[in-house]
Amino acid sequence: MQFPNAEVAVLNIDFRDTAQLMFDYPSQLAIVCEIPALLHDAPCRLSYGVLRTLKKYQVPICLVNGWLYGYKPACKQDSIEKLLFEQDYLNCFDLLSVQTEQVKQTLLANGAETKKVVVTGNMKYDNLDVSLILTEQTQGLLHVLQQQHSPLFVAGCVTNVWEYQLVVSAYVKAKQTLSTLKLIIAPRHPEKPEQLTALEGILQQYDLQYDFKSKLTTTFTQLKDVLIVDTFGQLKALYSVADTCYVGMNHNILEPLSLNKPVMVLDNWEKTYPSYPVFEIAVQAKMITVLSDESALAECIINQHQSTDTEIIQVIRNKLKQLSGACSKNIELIKSIFTLET
Repeated sequence: MQFPNAEVAVLNIDFRDTAQLMFDYPSQLAIVCEIPALLHDAPCRLSYGVLRTLKKYQVPICLVNGWLYGYKPACKQDSIEKLLFEQDYLNCFDLLSVQTEQVKQTLLANGAETKKVVVTGNMKYDNLDVSLILTEQTQGLLHVLQQQHSPLFVAGCVTNVWEYQLVVSAYVKAKQTLSTLKLIIAPRHPEKPEQLTALEGILQQYDLQYDFKSKLTTTFTQLKDVLIVDTFGQLKALYSVADTCYVGMNHNILEPLSLNKPVMVLDNWEKTYPSYPVFEIAVQAKMITVLSDESALAECIINQHQSTDTEIIQVIRNKLKQLSGACSKNIELIKSIFTLET
């Protein structure tokens, strides 16, 4: 919508097509976003041949939001290419904007030129959308939740049966102190019947009363102990009315953070997942609480409910403000280095 006259090309694996595209559409500037910054560092890689062709046409190339995932080369050919051309790959870029100092030092150790590498932070922290898409049914549900005046614990993107067990066990422990505490749990894969059956079994073990969101009627007026979100698209709205939030391992912490909510997660996230850079920065900034077991999770639910909303919200707002600005930094860097024809 911002560029109504733009032509968008989707590249395929045949490099000949890519080379022809670059010939047909000569570039003034190439911007590569969030591709892993070392050659063959992850499956979502950028072909060294693309960079070489751009250089053939004397096109300046910027890497923005650079990160490292630490994958091994997928095959012998990739290993040989990495050995022979990694330094040349790095120095095809005229600017390497990266997320952390650690990434910068790794690139320098692999032959990048010091003057080209700049730490600007993670641009995902500039994309915190607080808007909510609400259906009539979701609006009605939020109204009921807000009218109940009960502490509300929302657990989103819960992926595995062991994680269901941990969340429910923590909820039961916390409920011993917060007797009116309610749990909303959103499985990552509600489309899988076996996952919902497993979750039901755990809730039944604890004699908890529960509803499925898909079965709520327009006359719904009272939340039981637990609401299972077996539909898609409403999790962010439910985060918006939570007192505390838990996000399942390796998933999106930015949704509840954008709403200034206290966020709890387990440790040992997978470093090769795209969610990891956001997680790591949030941990370093002490924006989220990292836990190891259900007892710690239960204790946090209780403690955070007893804190004032103002304290929690202000801390999160301040830290989000400190982390924002990577996008504008990248734009200013590119402008300062390259003069584009208009």
